Amino acid sequence: MRDSRKEWREKRRELRSQRRAAEKSEKEEEWEKREERHEYVFLGPMVGGLVLALLGALLYLLVTGVFGVEALTASFFVVVGVIIIAAAVYAIVVAERRHPRP
Repeated sequence: MRDSRKEWREKRRELRSQRRAAEKSEKEEEWEKREERHEYVFLGPMVGGLVLALLGALLYLLVTGVFGVEALTASFFVVVGVIIIAAAVYAIVVAERRHPRP
């Protein structure tokens, strides 16, 4: 009878350790997914800051008389487009480095 209790306890401990190991690996996988989501958090504020800096520089050039209103508007949209495309290309390059195609 005591042998069966010991065997039962050993099996129970083994099952507990297996369950804990499985839970631990699931938590680690979840943490890795969270880290991947937060890799590119800086891109939004960086693009926003570049757009504001560009807007300030172009408005300065407008006030000093270097550019006209039409040229200012066109150049603003062109440079904002270039900034957004550059940020997207950077994100793609970084993603391909971290997760290469098989």
